[in-house]
Amino acid sequence: MQEYILLAILLVLFFAVILSTRYLNKPIKSLFIIYYLVLGALFVMVKERIDNAYEGATTPNVNWIVNNEWVADIRHLLFVPMIGLLIYLLYKGYKDPKGPWKRSNILGVTIPLAALLAVLYFLFTYTYGYHS
Repeated sequence: MQEYILLAILLVLFFAVILSTRYLNKPIKSLFIIYYLVLGALFVMVKERIDNAYEGATTPNVNWIVNNEWVADIRHLLFVPMIGLLIYLLYKGYKDPKGPWKRSNILGVTIPLAALLAVLYFLFTYTYGYHS
């Protein structure tokens, strides 16, 4: 299970974003939490099944192709909703004059946040797709 530490870190970061926002109500937060928990469990189960099924394969490319397709699907299912949620939260933070963020701080948050997401996206792809 040590190989899934990056997935656990991603899920914890995503949960922190979801739970700490004040712009989502409780049912929406619960829906996001359930979505990411199910997706994380599904990823681990199917990845283990792929690794076990192609463990003794005569052609190593078969495992690599199937694994990369699975990782690409999960990667998009993990990151696209979170990117959409972060765009929504940044927009709501910008529109809320009483919020904790100043409008000038939005740009200062957006660029590092985009860089962090890009790094996590690359790490997820490399760790579970190419490196695996």
